[in-house]
Amino acid sequence: MLQKLLGLSLCCLLPLGAETLSQGERDRAMSHLHATRKLFVDATANLSEAQWKFKAAPDRWSVAECAEHLAESETFLRGMLTTALVKSPVDETKRAAKLKDRDAMDLKVAAMISDRSQKAQAPEPLRPSGKFTSQAQVVDAFRQRRDETIAMAEKTQDDLRGRFAALGPGFELDLYQMLFMISAHTERHVKQMREVMADQKFPKK
Repeated sequence: MLQKLLGLSLCCLLPLGAETLSQGERDRAMSHLHATRKLFVDATANLSEAQWKFKAAPDRWSVAECAEHLAESETFLRGMLTTALVKSPVDETKRAAKLKDRDAMDLKVAAMISDRSQKAQAPEPLRPSGKFTSQAQVVDAFRQRRDETIAMAEKTQDDLRGRFAALGPGFELDLYQMLFMISAHTERHVKQMREVMADQKFPKK
């Protein structure tokens, strides 16, 4: 009974017409975020200092640099989402127009962002600079920041499906899909780490 009353009270706090995420939507986002968190942790485990810092070429990133980029990007991308929450009003017209295809778009976003066949340059603030002093520090930073993203997906009562952000020419996502963008970005750079490890010159130990 108490849970039902709390639920009703929470609904009353939402803006008129706003919709919070369904439990299924929360579970899907959290599952994807947890899965790519594990990919990162597994990829960075048990590496020697030589393996951690190995670069296949001067203009290629090491595993350490990929990891730093992901730790810094987690906060940056989640910040983009929270900023869009403040600046983007609920748009019922867009919600209705995108309703039919939005589940397919969720999957498309994840596949597109994680696709390494399309290369991209990281913006200057997210390029590795060696700011972390140890392997453990950067891994712990990523894990903590990812946990904050997962907590957001689990607890937010904001209308993520009714708000939209334009992230580039012809590239607009609802804010729920930005959670998949964050998660898939991790998968993308874990693939990059694996490319480094697959190089013939990668240290054996």
